[in-house]
Amino acid sequence: MSAGIGVRRRLPVVSYRCDLVSGHCNAEASFCWSEIVDVASPVVDTDVKQSYHSFVRCIRAHHRADHPRMIDFVGLGSRVESNDVLRLTTMANDTERHESTTSTVSDRDRSLKLVRSQMDLAIEFGLIRLRVEDQSLTGESITVNGQELINFGSCAYLGLNVDDRLKTGAIDAINQYGPVFSSSTAYTSVDLYSTLEHKLSQIFGGTVLVPTTTTLGHLSVLPVLVKPRDLVLLDHQVHASVQLTGNTLRGLGAQVETVPHNDMDTLRSVLDERSGDYDKVWYLADGIYSMFGDTAPVTEIMDLVDRFENLRAYFDDAHGVGWMGERGKGYVLSQVPLHDRMIVIGSLAKSWGAGGSVLVLPDGDIAEQVLLAGATFTFSGPLHPAELGAAVAAAEIHLSPELVTRQQELMKRIDYVRDRLVAAQLPAMSLERTPIWYVRVGAPANAGVLARQLINDGFYPNVSGFPAVPWGMDGIRFTNTLYHSEEHLERFMDALEKYVPGLVVPLDSTVDLR
Repeated sequence: MSAGIGVRRRLPVVSYRCDLVSGHCNAEASFCWSEIVDVASPVVDTDVKQSYHSFVRCIRAHHRADHPRMIDFVGLGSRVESNDVLRLTTMANDTERHESTTSTVSDRDRSLKLVRSQMDLAIEFGLIRLRVEDQSLTGESITVNGQELINFGSCAYLGLNVDDRLKTGAIDAINQYGPVFSSSTAYTSVDLYSTLEHKLSQIFGGTVLVPTTTTLGHLSVLPVLVKPRDLVLLDHQVHASVQLTGNTLRGLGAQVETVPHNDMDTLRSVLDERSGDYDKVWYLADGIYSMFGDTAPVTEIMDLVDRFENLRAYFDDAHGVGWMGERGKGYVLSQVPLHDRMIVIGSLAKSWGAGGSVLVLPDGDIAEQVLLAGATFTFSGPLHPAELGAAVAAAEIHLSPELVTRQQELMKRIDYVRDRLVAAQLPAMSLERTPIWYVRVGAPANAGVLARQLINDGFYPNVSGFPAVPWGMDGIRFTNTLYHSEEHLERFMDALEKYVPGLVVPLDSTVDLR
């Protein structure tokens, strides 16, 4: 019996040939869907594997909107649109490739196999793990496989990552301190840390520390403050780096659980029923969720913090810092002031355009605890001088009137995309006014086809599927940055309106891993 996703049925032996009008492809092969257990598995017949890869290469190389009837499937009894071909590809692969060849394979192994199948498909279509070939970058485009693409996958929302002032700050820091100051910050660090911390304090308030990355920041602060008698509640879609830290907290003895995404009723019920059983309760959420671009209900969360004395809120605002809030203090702190039972961490490597992160703590005593016992502050390397120099230069821009202009210009681009999504009724997962957008098509191969179509038209989006998003939410993620001109946005949205409607499939979230 097969076990997979959606419709459970076997397809017959299928012959196909590419009848591309131009290009002289002449690809022709046949295989049986039921033989495709896992094209990466050595148990699959070599001829079957070659036929399958030939099929995928043909689609990757020649699928174009001006050739919508690319494939002629002899074995299905009629000629079908290439979009339908990809739906069949998804159904067959997802149905068959997860079958077990032994009853002893664990659920974890099957889950990893499922993830691998998703990754392999994206790699096969040439959508991920790509190298940028540009000799120098201007921000608006990247060159991949010899093709210049307008970059809709960048998180440099304010267009600062190639700003000359940040480059100068980085170069000056290297000239002054070298490419790396090789010491734990527990012993010594360059004075640029002091300069950066002072400027960040002006922007964010509270007491700030500068972890090397947001991931290392989570691992520095949470294991110090969360105790074995605490309950940790993770929003279902909180960033993977926070979930990773949740595993560490579980190992230290804390009770770690997941609650439905942004579900304040469930959170309130858990607190009503169980908060008295624990010393502290921690709620861990993103400020702006990195895949769908939706936001945390910050004011409602902080209302609960006020109501429950042992509740603490921890926000990863990596995607909110810089482009949002007064002086770029981020989405979370633009909604509520810093609270004495609240911690915020943001990235300096996205909108900020530099490197590192900023950890905003309510008081100096907590900061001292983290510096004293936070393992990643002591046992991981420091920010490199170039990152510090660039971050200081970016902080000066955030403290200047220029930031308001940049934020306003970005919001114009956000509103344009939002208006186009609404007008075209495209399946966007969120319409909140953030620079992150996600359009769902619902099947891995369809998402791959959509991304390839956009690449063929000169755009680079982020294709996405499980486990980065929930199962059945495959689609493309794209962003707004100040590098995008009106023409770029208009052409990109025209392309989405052209391709998306023919690729969307109904949601089917059934996954059988037996």
